[in-house]
Amino acid sequence: MKWLSKLIGVVLLCMVSSLSAQSVRYDVEPGIRKIQEDYIARWGKVRNVEGYRIQIMAISGSNARTRMESAKANIKADYPSLPVYATYQEPYFRIRVGDFTNRIDAYRMLQRILPQYPSAYIIADQIEY
Repeated sequence: MKWLSKLIGVVLLCMVSSLSAQSVRYDVEPGIRKIQEDYIARWGKVRNVEGYRIQIMAISGSNARTRMESAKANIKADYPSLPVYATYQEPYFRIRVGDFTNRIDAYRMLQRILPQYPSAYIIADQIEY
C-alpha cells in the first residue's frame, strides 16, 4: 500500500511539473519584432521617478565649465560606482550624484561625501531607476 501511494505521488508530481513547463509561442511579423527590440533597447532601462540626488556643487563664473569638468572627473575617480550628472541651468553648472529612491540611502552616501565636499547636500530630483 505504501508503494502505491508513493507511485501516485510521483505520477502527480510529474504531471504538475509537465504542466508548468509548457510555454506559449507567439508568431510576430519580423518588422514588429524589430520595433519591439529597438524600443526595449532604448527605453527599457530608463524610467524617471521622483527620488533624491546629492548636489556636490553649483558654480558660475568665467572658468566654471572647466572647474565643473575637473570636479566631475575627481568625483568619478573617488566614487566609480556612483552615477555623476553635470547640468547647466543659467548661470550655474551643477554636479549631482546618485540615484536614490529614498532619503535614507542618500543621507548615508552624503555622510561619506561630506569630508571631501563639505557644501554637498541632498536634493529632490527626477532619477533614473
